[in-house]
Amino acid sequence: MTDKPESFDSSIPVLTDVVVPGKPEYARAPSADEAAIEYDAQRIAEQLRGRFTSFLTGDARALIEDRCREVLREQSTQLVCAITREVAMALEGRMSEWVREAVENELRRQRGG
Repeated sequence: MTDKPESFDSSIPVLTDVVVPGKPEYARAPSADEAAIEYDAQRIAEQLRGRFTSFLTGDARALIEDRCREVLREQSTQLVCAITREVAMALEGRMSEWVREAVENELRRQRGG
């Protein structure tokens, strides 16, 4: 079974056809050798791996470090704000208690007792 319909006209070029210069007929594109394709893919992968490694140890490292510093600053600021709020809330309750105790002590002292 072929992918071509019964009414396929071979004189009409399709996307996989290549025009051969100087000849009116069409020739099929030469098929690539599987070993050559595998070799090219391997070579491209090695080149990309080398570029990625070079980028990650160079420019990308500086970008990552800058972003880490920025995030660390942001997180530190948020942490300081959260702790400050918690301490302020805890002190607010304690402060009222301390003021009340100090006033009571002072009143007792003034009454002589």
